[in-house]
Amino acid sequence: MEYRISDLCLRDGITWDWFPENWSFGNGVTVHKTLASLEFRTVVHGTDLTLDEYLATFGVIKLADMELRRKHERTEGWEKYEARWLPGTCPQENHVVHLTWLVTTHQLPEFAYNRIRDLIEGAAEPKELERYSSEPGKHFSVSRRYDGRPAYGGERR
Repeated sequence: MEYRISDLCLRDGITWDWFPENWSFGNGVTVHKTLASLEFRTVVHGTDLTLDEYLATFGVIKLADMELRRKHERTEGWEKYEARWLPGTCPQENHVVHLTWLVTTHQLPEFAYNRIRDLIEGAAEPKELERYSSEPGKHFSVSRRYDGRPAYGGERR
């Protein structure tokens, strides 16, 4: 078996460790999306207290003398997610990770891997679109219901 990971993923801090232990890659071409959101809370500057907690502790305070700031709450879930990335590469903001991968049962020739990589990462234009679609910009065949018969003649065995 041969496994490859894109140089672009490696550059962005996504290595094989990014995928959790029981991750399933499926078969064929798969597009995956992961959403990550940081949790914040507003605290009184110089403390870890929210405004309500601060008022409960210190009573009346002149708001003109107070500063508030947003503090990133480093939850256990965020820490686990961040640990999947190479150190220092996990975006410290709400973000979406889109990954596309290909699983085949047979090794493809090198030019095929390079072309697929160009299409996915380099936004290369598909060639000879008219061979695949009568509508420009549509690269998928028409969905058809499978009736159990071979697609190109012959008897069902």
